Amino acid sequence: MIRRLLILLALAGALAVAANAVSPRGLSWTEPLGRGLKAEALAQGFRVVDLNDVKRLLGDPSVLFVDARSLEDYKTGHLRGAVLNSAAPTSLDRPVVVYCSNEFCAAALQHAQALRKAYRNVSIFIDGYDAWWNAGGSVEQD
Repeated sequence: MIRRLLILLALAGALAVAANAVSPRGLSWTEPLGRGLKAEALAQGFRVVDLNDVKRLLGDPSVLFVDARSLEDYKTGHLRGAVLNSAAPTSLDRPVVVYCSNEFCAAALQHAQALRKAYRNVSIFIDGYDAWWNAGGSVEQD
């Protein structure tokens, strides 16, 4: 009985490893979770800003913050002065910082790619809203 259970567990483990290996969304065996997005953003030429940068940039009225999350998340809370992804104005020279929920959310990178077609200076806050909120940053609600 125990032998059969061990064989079944080994087969289930092997099947899980095989499924992960062929899945396009499979988990990395060598990189920490969520850190691939930063490397991808840097490889595409985006500037990645951190929490300290965001604190400084929020004080600069020329910087546009774009929230790449859903409307519901945006209404629940967003960085002060941020606009929802679909409401971004069209001033080409304005610096833009795009953020999403956290380092697992690829929407920030996707929106930054789209905004780069219209804006000259697009950065990404990879750690996103969750890091801002957890650090005690002030937020607005709609």
